[in-house]
Amino acid sequence: MNNTIKQITQLDEILTTVASFTHSQIAAAALQARPRLTTLPAVEAQLTLTAEAHQLLAASVTLTFFDLDQLTAVKTKLDQGLLLTATQLGTLGTFLTSSRRLTATMQQHADIAPKLAAKALTGDGLGHLARELATMIQHGQIADAASPELAKVRQQISQQRQQVQAAVTQFVQKHPQAVTNRRLITRDAHICVQLKAQYKNRFAGQVIDQSATGATVFFEPQAARQRADQLAVLLTTEAAIVYQLLATLTGDVQTHWPTIVTQQAWMAELDQIMACGQYGLDQQARMPQLTADQHIKIVAGRHPLLTDAVPLNLELTSQQGLMITGANSGGKTVVLKTIALFALMIQVGLELPVAAATTMPVFSQIWIDIGDNQSLNAQLSTFAAELTTLVTMTNAIKPHALVLLDEIGSGTDPEEGSALSIAIIEALQAQHATIIATTHFSAIKEFAVICPSFMTATMAFDPQTLRPTYHLLLNQVGASEAIWLAQRLGLQSQIIAAAKRRLTTK
Repeated sequence: MNNTIKQITQLDEILTTVASFTHSQIAAAALQARPRLTTLPAVEAQLTLTAEAHQLLAASVTLTFFDLDQLTAVKTKLDQGLLLTATQLGTLGTFLTSSRRLTATMQQHADIAPKLAAKALTGDGLGHLARELATMIQHGQIADAASPELAKVRQQISQQRQQVQAAVTQFVQKHPQAVTNRRLITRDAHICVQLKAQYKNRFAGQVIDQSATGATVFFEPQAARQRADQLAVLLTTEAAIVYQLLATLTGDVQTHWPTIVTQQAWMAELDQIMACGQYGLDQQARMPQLTADQHIKIVAGRHPLLTDAVPLNLELTSQQGLMITGANSGGKTVVLKTIALFALMIQVGLELPVAAATTMPVFSQIWIDIGDNQSLNAQLSTFAAELTTLVTMTNAIKPHALVLLDEIGSGTDPEEGSALSIAIIEALQAQHATIIATTHFSAIKEFAVICPSFMTATMAFDPQTLRPTYHLLLNQVGASEAIWLAQRLGLQSQIIAAAKRRLTTK
């Protein structure tokens, strides 16, 4: 999707908000980059999933998601051909457990969300690996139960370590005057006593380390050393067994990695769908009726980024255009942006903040020309920049597109601008486009009035307060109200009178 269209309609801001409801950067980034679906079946399928997620959340169903970003380190290790650590295997086991729990939760609520449940019930083929990891990895370590041999060696290690500690403790008890502290301390995997430096050559054993001041040495008595050597052999044996188990598990993960990636993608997709459902719940939104033709019916539509937005009510039959006229600052551009935003929102799977009976079509393309497109770098005037956009549009237009034009033809001679604008509109109509435009030009207003495929509208304006009411009035043509507005704002009366005389003498 064109990023400019996202920015103009502020869809990018909405997607950022929706993405904040996801549980990983992977899901958030995918949601913000969602492609625009352009076929009715695809949009209907995606919106149905969003609506079901909305219903699940409204029913207080809780789904716990795993942070998929944690799998990045696992993938990196596998790509490098390295062994996974016990911690990484444990992370993968947690992911598989979370995935299976999500599937079970969706199955339990299939009555509320049948389409979501159907997506979740596909066999993952990872049950054996999940059970294997749950058994062999506990608290980020290879568990004793991983193999009988490992359990036996670890029991021997525990017994041997107790003997080493007993030997060191016996030394402390026998020579209390020689130690600075009766507490045992470990240095470089050796269990040591804290011996006064002057005694280091009086006893059989070895100095492992010393304190910063040199007053204390960390000493391993000879009796403990013999047992420590036996302990070191056992630890080496344990490390070899653990290495082999890690290699076996890493191989199993590598074998199942394509399926794991598929499962990760499913979880990321579900996370996005639930985020869309959460947005719909927060906005009190709903899934509109979708139509195969270009029939638009918006009932009490609220722009989701505007506080206290005046509801928009509008109905256009298939391929019927809308020409909005009236004073500046009356909300014409807001109407254009709201319609464009609604068309885009459904195509990325978002419900609309509208009332029941709202109908939206799925447009093949959405073209927008809104705002001041003057480019100083390209040395283009406002009109030249707009015309460049219109040239691109008319060359690439496909049947059944939505075209939104704000102040078409402005920035040049009104007579030429109007003639060119009407010709462009007719060319777009020939491609069965739905055109929604705004204008101040009288010739374009007159064209819209007599054109059977156009409806006219104006924005309501309160002449007493100088404030727009932002209500769209259909089947009316509004004046630009330039002289009236100038008078209300205090322009000198003689200037106002001169302007009126010029109008009457035309």
